[in-house]
Amino acid sequence: MKRHFFSGGTSVLALLAAGTAMAAGPADTGKDAPADQTVQEITVKGEKNRTSLLAKEAEAYGTEVQVVGAKAIEDSGAINLAEAMQFLVKGVNIGYSPDEGEFTIRLDGGGDRDTLVAIDGVPTYDRGPALENIWGATAIDPHMIDRIEVYRGGNSLYFGSNGGIGVVNVITKKPDGTKKGEFGVSYGSFETREIWGNYAFPLDKDGKHSLMVYGTMLATDSPRIFDPEKFTDNVKLSGGVQDYPYNRNNIGAKYLWKIDDNTEFRANAIYVESWFQDPFPSGESYSPNTLRYPIIDAAFTKRVSDTLLFEASAYYSNPKLWNAELYPEICRIASGCVDPNNPSKTIPRGDWTGAVEPAFAHGFGTTNQFKSGYKEMGATVRATWQAHRLLEVIGGLQYVTYKDDSSEAFATPNNDFATTGVFVDLHPKLAFSPDTNISLAVRTDFSDAFDSKTIWKFGLRQPVFGSGYIRANGGTSYSLPQTNELYQNNPRPPAATSPVFTVGNPDLLPEETKTFAAAMGYSRTFGDVYIAGELGGFHTEITNRISTTSGLTPNVYFNSSAITEIKGATASLDMSVGNQWDMNFAYTSTDASETSGSRKGLQLGETPSWFSTASVNWTSQNRRWKFLALARIQGSEWARGGPAIAGTTKPAVNGRGQDTGVPKFSHNFGNYTVVNASVTYLAGEQLQHRFQLRIVNLFDEYYAERYGYGNNFYGSAFNRGEYTNTDDRYFYGYPFEGKPRSFYATFATSF
Repeated sequence: MKRHFFSGGTSVLALLAAGTAMAAGPADTGKDAPADQTVQEITVKGEKNRTSLLAKEAEAYGTEVQVVGAKAIEDSGAINLAEAMQFLVKGVNIGYSPDEGEFTIRLDGGGDRDTLVAIDGVPTYDRGPALENIWGATAIDPHMIDRIEVYRGGNSLYFGSNGGIGVVNVITKKPDGTKKGEFGVSYGSFETREIWGNYAFPLDKDGKHSLMVYGTMLATDSPRIFDPEKFTDNVKLSGGVQDYPYNRNNIGAKYLWKIDDNTEFRANAIYVESWFQDPFPSGESYSPNTLRYPIIDAAFTKRVSDTLLFEASAYYSNPKLWNAELYPEICRIASGCVDPNNPSKTIPRGDWTGAVEPAFAHGFGTTNQFKSGYKEMGATVRATWQAHRLLEVIGGLQYVTYKDDSSEAFATPNNDFATTGVFVDLHPKLAFSPDTNISLAVRTDFSDAFDSKTIWKFGLRQPVFGSGYIRANGGTSYSLPQTNELYQNNPRPPAATSPVFTVGNPDLLPEETKTFAAAMGYSRTFGDVYIAGELGGFHTEITNRISTTSGLTPNVYFNSSAITEIKGATASLDMSVGNQWDMNFAYTSTDASETSGSRKGLQLGETPSWFSTASVNWTSQNRRWKFLALARIQGSEWARGGPAIAGTTKPAVNGRGQDTGVPKFSHNFGNYTVVNASVTYLAGEQLQHRFQLRIVNLFDEYYAERYGYGNNFYGSAFNRGEYTNTDDRYFYGYPFEGKPRSFYATFATSF
């Protein structure tokens, strides 16, 4: 049986987003672009919005694309990508451990593997190395974001797999042949301090060669994540209650060669190093992590003629993670244990001995802490050909290789692979309806990891009633199991009686996703007032969804035999009044559940039933003062854990799927409203100096970003035998607390 790995990819047009300067222009307001202007030039209130050709093309052919620009991110004061997206992008749910260095981004009811996050088109989707997940989105420097382009619906055709529900493509700032720079510092709550800067300059007098260098240093003690009262007693005694400091350093260089008016070459090199801690209330006493993440990419574009555009790109990434996990040593001898710090003293059964023990490959030093990571390389060529006035053809070839780069200590089987993908996208025109845009596309991937995978995509956009439109799109995607899902064998410390947490399943099948979306929208300007609105819906089906059992010893990964169905509705409204007021409202509802089995009709865990975002932005007439309020309002969101309710577990189906039943415990950690606000003053003749005060969680709402379930495996009562692991007392839940009211001051200047 062939092993399963997913084929990644990079969109050439995404890589060339800034290089293909068909939509380049002056300052970006960060507002969503009016959809009816997408084909020619996305414009916001008279200013050209830097938007890639790929984004304009996708929007023109029925895919919803939301663009959030650098100015909007600056005004929000966000210190990472998650904070920016949580309030500025509609339909986003963050799987977020606040400021601890790990978060995932999920669009429209999907999970971690359904939304692909890319940096300039380079995929950062975690390959799941032997140790644990590496969340690439954490490594993104918000000060280097030129814009965030969010593609909804199946978009794996150009971006590769794992874009089944959407793609978040983060386009970074780049040199353009001119001399320019930025510098900033900030300080705030939890001893948060940051310094950043970038500088771009030409290397020759004509500006054909130019370079940009940049760097950021961020350090914070971070807010409290877990309530000390939620910790297992021995974990608490052994030092589990602690601060969660987070440090991130980004450095990079970017190069541009303008070969001629129709040809250019770009190259980028990024290196990120971060440190964070993630001990959880029921387990680790201490758990520091070190992440190192280099990315190198290059892109070439050539406008051969009015009818032919040629593009090529390549990338290399090698994320690496070192993780130390120390657990409390528990006395499990009925007569007691010798105190390791005082031989004359006896430690009672069930109590912490005063010592800690490392998990396998998670300890300190050179002998028992090992690297986990992977190497990935990809290359793409793509051509856009206007074959006829009624037909445009886009075709391309993509090659991706993957190699696990983890230590031999993990004993991961050889899972190297190479994938070749071939795609074609046809844009026919209807002679009787020239304003109708149609896209019909197909892609086939051939890989060492599987025989072949064929996915498809379609899109339609039709103007109606002058300033209105209807759009529809759909597509398929697949997501193959990660390395740790296939081969994980992560034992507890050697003295523990329970041998493992979770084991891998080498027979896992790939997940397959099918999604459809449709909407109608309208935009119009009434004097100084601009209004744009849209109503839509989506329907997604995921088969062979990869899940884990719960409450077993050991737990195991498996493909669910039930289909996961996600149905949703969306609404958005943008309004501008003159040059002073900008307002936005967005709403997303999700009905997400399995269609059969014991969990039929039960809303998926950590999937909000609905949520909305709203913003109000006021700018003074002299453009110097800005006041921004951002709100996120969320409905029910459930977490479930513990053993299955008796009688709900179903047997395996066809030897591959199983129903683990309805978890006994559940908790609704949604139903909250969080409001952020900022005040900005721009000084200098060119408004180049920015002073900002940011207030997070203005009304000091107590809420949870996530909610987890732990157990008392290290608890004193459990280890004394007062109850077993089937007793209700063995399991308990705990919130990942949201950030309380906090303040941040920033000074930044551009030159």
